[in-house]
Amino acid sequence: MKTTRRHVLGLMAALACAPGVAISAAKWPNEKPIRIIVPFPPGGNSDLLARAIGQQLSEKLRQSVVIENRSGAGGSIGAAAAAREAADGYTFLLGDIATQVINELILPKLSYSPENDFVTVSRLTSVSLLFVANPKLGVKSFADFINQAKSNPGKLTYASGGTGTPSHLAMAMLAANAGIELVHVPYRGSAPALNDIIAGEVDVMLDGAATQLVRTGRLQLLGVSGEKSPAFPDAPTIAQAGVANYRFSSWHGIFAPKSTSTEIVNSVASALSDILGQPALKKQFADQNIQLLASNQKAFNDFIKQQKEEFTKLVREQNIKAQS
Repeated sequence: MKTTRRHVLGLMAALACAPGVAISAAKWPNEKPIRIIVPFPPGGNSDLLARAIGQQLSEKLRQSVVIENRSGAGGSIGAAAAAREAADGYTFLLGDIATQVINELILPKLSYSPENDFVTVSRLTSVSLLFVANPKLGVKSFADFINQAKSNPGKLTYASGGTGTPSHLAMAMLAANAGIELVHVPYRGSAPALNDIIAGEVDVMLDGAATQLVRTGRLQLLGVSGEKSPAFPDAPTIAQAGVANYRFSSWHGIFAPKSTSTEIVNSVASALSDILGQPALKKQFADQNIQLLASNQKAFNDFIKQQKEEFTKLVREQNIKAQS
């Protein structure tokens, strides 16, 4: 059949009236891409997560999605940049426990407000930190470590990715709940901290980036901080191992500038819920000790509020301040 100008125009009109295309065009009428600001460097868990969901989000929303890394100051530089953007549905923040909870408690002059500058869209993950030790430390279990710590108060050391980071707060909370005294050795990032545990310079650490080091036997896994680890299902939770009232989970989530329309927020949240439920994607991240987990806005807001209350008390009692 000969294709005429009338046929082409008819086809274009039909496509424009297709529900997905029409809705997408109404919410994102401009050709500019949707940006997901990642407030951490390329190559980390936040970056990998953003790129994995960004590609599929582009397909579902029928809109180009780009990832922009704006790292520095514990994620606060990128979060502040996202907060200043127009609430037009073209900018989102891949935030985490640091940008939305911890920074506000320990940074004296934070240039954004997690509550006043953002609206939650969807939670993305739950991450149980791995309690790892140098294999030569001579402990066979988490209970052995606690016994050794109680027998030698102030002698055992723990590393963190820096004062006020999730790895620091997780260990400070553990020491307080278990009634043990440990020496904190802060580093500028997880990588050098884990390297020094391998070298035997520091004894233990709670961190989410030690998966491959445990698998290769360079670090000994004694337990996990929150729920059971999808990467190490046989590892006990710290609560199961003896500190019954202890639970710490890191996480990631998607946030939008505060006045972003409810229609856009709900559309993105719905798309993310579909993406995070895909078995292949869930397995990909489970192998890296990351559980994909979507939740509605109310549940996510309640969870963040609870964490903030817990950490406010901990930061005050432990007098934790940002590393200068």
